[in-house]
Amino acid sequence: MKIAPTRSVFEKQEHAPGAIGVGDAAHAASAASRRQHAGAASAGRLGYLVTSFPRVSETFIINEIIELERQGFDLRIYSMVAATDRIRHRLVDEIHSPIRYLPRPLSRSIGTVLGDHVWLLVRSPRAYLSTLFRVLTSGELDLIARFPQAPGLVRRIERDGVTHLHAGFVHMPGSLAYIVSLLTGCRYSLGTHARDLYHSPPALLRKKLAAARVVFTCTRYNISHLQRLSEGVSAFRVRHVYHGTTLERFSFGPCGRSEPPVVLAVARLVEKKGLEDLIEASALLRDRGVRFRCHIVGQGELGKSLAQLIRRFDLQRLVTLEGAADQDQVIAWYRRAIVLALPSRVARDGDRDGIPNVLIEAAACGLPIISTPVSGIPELVEDGRTGLLVPPRQPVALADAIDVMLRSTDLRERVRANARARVETAFDVRRNALVIGEELRAVMDPPAERRGWEPPRDTRVAPPVAAPLTSASHISTEPR
Repeated sequence: MKIAPTRSVFEKQEHAPGAIGVGDAAHAASAASRRQHAGAASAGRLGYLVTSFPRVSETFIINEIIELERQGFDLRIYSMVAATDRIRHRLVDEIHSPIRYLPRPLSRSIGTVLGDHVWLLVRSPRAYLSTLFRVLTSGELDLIARFPQAPGLVRRIERDGVTHLHAGFVHMPGSLAYIVSLLTGCRYSLGTHARDLYHSPPALLRKKLAAARVVFTCTRYNISHLQRLSEGVSAFRVRHVYHGTTLERFSFGPCGRSEPPVVLAVARLVEKKGLEDLIEASALLRDRGVRFRCHIVGQGELGKSLAQLIRRFDLQRLVTLEGAADQDQVIAWYRRAIVLALPSRVARDGDRDGIPNVLIEAAACGLPIISTPVSGIPELVEDGRTGLLVPPRQPVALADAIDVMLRSTDLRERVRANARARVETAFDVRRNALVIGEELRAVMDPPAERRGWEPPRDTRVAPPVAAPLTSASHISTEPR
């Protein structure tokens, strides 16, 4: 791939060898955060754009916003639709930034939407009409669908004094940020995760990635996919940063407090989580005479079909759909369970997990894990060392792994200790968020036309505090 010297460098971050204890990590992260606070506050106001906020299943977004605030970023949160979850994590109360819900065209806000379009057309007729023409002639349905909200977002980020827009997901928020950049020239960055990356039309995805100042991705597995997308197009810059979790909140401790032993799944009830395999594996374990109870915590579109499957296998006394739970309730489930089973798979439409946050949380708490080698999961769960991996869509193998884990105290103790160490090394949200903050401050800097300006050092080398997490390598050594 040819890297243009005036474009971003496609970069990925790998793990450097070595580990760091949770106490040392917290101290280093705190010191670095203090050093960064003044720089973040002077970088300008950051707009954080998401589809819906806050969502129970997206604690990684909540954590990231909290940590950016801790670093001193001046934030405004923009949500394309209002949150509809019936429960709300207490964690949201730690966020201090204002949340703006964008008016929607097919709602009572239609008058506001039309007013925003008239405002932008009168103020910037050339930009409005050229962008509208470009969107309509692109043939990209997602761009066409997002355009109605774009003037409203433009009006609000200008009113709020936002100088940089970060889209937390590359699909709908990424499309909206891309249109806003066409309308105003506003710089933006992107987060890429799982469904948003693999479900996006490749041609549109390349446009959005190439126009972004920086692209964050949460697994090394995604790096190869992004490299393939970058072939034959303008270079774009990618930073690999794991989501992570709060090590103090998800503390290492005893698990397996319930009798009979609890096999736990915490997941949205959607195809890619493979919960049908867990239900079938539960039937196999029952037939073998294994003592256990299976509890599935979460909600989703497959709730009714999973309930029917439980009845078909006559598992009503053994397998329970618990519904949604807030974070405190989920932590209580981690303490009760003896093993967490998440048999992830690639869905028929290509959707897949990245590294599910529930696996990171469970590993931090010391709950042994059984999962599948799908997407980025092996970056956390190493078979036989930090958990067990079984092939996806194979209930017999899953039942065997659960049986082994239930019977072997030595195995459980070994994998849970190793998994906690892995989380401390690579998935500390505070330390990982420092990498994101460093990169955002770099791309939010004033234009390069300043006399004597040079690329920030961290565009070539990862920040020193993140050394246990990251050692940067480049496809090209040319600066941005």
